[in-house]
Formats: sequence, C-alpha cells, structure tokens
Amino acid sequence: MAYTNDDEALQQWPVECRDVALQYLKTSHEMVRKLLEALLGNLGVELDDSKIDAFIGKKMVNMNFYPMCPNPELTVGVGRHSDMGTLTILLQDGIGGLYVKVPEDVDMEKKGEWVEIPPIPGALVINVGDMLQIWSNGRYKSAEHRVRTTSTKSRVSIPIFTCPQSTQKIAPLPQVVKKDGIARYREFIFSDYMNSFFGNAHDGKKSLEFAKINSV
Repeated sequence: MAYTNDDEALQQWPVECRDVALQYLKTSHEMVRKLLEALLGNLGVELDDSKIDAFIGKKMVNMNFYPMCPNPELTVGVGRHSDMGTLTILLQDGIGGLYVKVPEDVDMEKKGEWVEIPPIPGALVINVGDMLQIWSNGRYKSAEHRVRTTSTKSRVSIPIFTCPQSTQKIAPLPQVVKKDGIARYREFIFSDYMNSFFGNAHDGKKSLEFAKINSV
C-alpha cells in the first residue's frame, strides 16, 4: 500500500485495514524522523526538516503472509537481500523466522553468521537500508536479511518501507566525506537504483555494487 496522501489511502487501500494501517504509518513516520535525526547527528550531520523529509519522502506499508510449510528447509520465505530504502520498520508476529547476517568486517563472535531476530512482544525491528549506508558513506551498514518459513504455523509480518522520491539525487553526505577523506559511492538518481534493484536477482547486498566507486 503505497502512500501519497490520506485521501488517496482512504479511497484505495483495502477497507478491512486502511484506518489502522494509516494510523500505523503516520505514527511510525514520526519515529523514523527522530531515528534519522539521531543517526545523522551521531555522524556530526544536522539537516533541516525539508532534507529529512527528502530522505523518507516515499512510504509504503506491506503485509506479508508466509504459509506454513511441511518442509521449510526446501523453500525460501524471502531470499537474502538488503532493503533499498532508508529505514524499514518491521512489525513481526510471534512466530519468528527473520534472520540477519552479521557483517564479516565487524569485531563480533558471530561475524559472517546468520542470527535469528526473535520476536519481542510490543517491539519493532528497525532495518538500515541501502540509502542510509550510502548517505553515511558506509559507516552505517544496511541489514542483509532473509525469512524462513516454519512447519508449525503460518507467519505474518508488516513492514513499512521509507525511501527517497524517485527523482531524488543520492550521494554520500559532504560532511561525512570530508571526515573520511574519500567518497565510497557515486552520485545517482534514486529511480536508477530502483531499476537496478528490481531488474536483477537479489543476491545479498550486491545491489550496492550499482553505487560503489570501483577504485575504493
């Protein structure tokens, strides 16, 4: 359910869930703004409201259903990938099945391994997306994740994806590049990234190759 404005959502979204989905989206939007301000502030970057809005100008609510599978080891709920946008807010049910890959380049015991993110009642999962990795010049890492089905119960999840508008120019933030001394990603238009993302098979975080500067 892509969001443009309240009137359009109330007219076009399914009547069974439109009111609560819209409330969920609008409440989450304020949280995303605060999270983004905090994350960027941690990098020494302060942006005005219009710039923050540009980072999350496109919003979409998905409702995902993963049927129970008698042989879950033989199927894939969602293959390994990272989200292409800025931040993703995920509401899980109590079934589980979401796994995140610990990056290889971190000093952690389980680096390179897949770790299940157990559902916690009343808690939301927040994923960093590819655009935030690029804006931060690689300081924040988009979360490579996957979903596995179970043999006992069906699973439901409701993610909210926040992205720039398709015409938005994307590049590492100048303040971060100045500190790092080098830009690790090139400038591009978000619609071109979207076309590359959806035009190729998901394979971990290979979607980011589109934006990487080869000399880095």
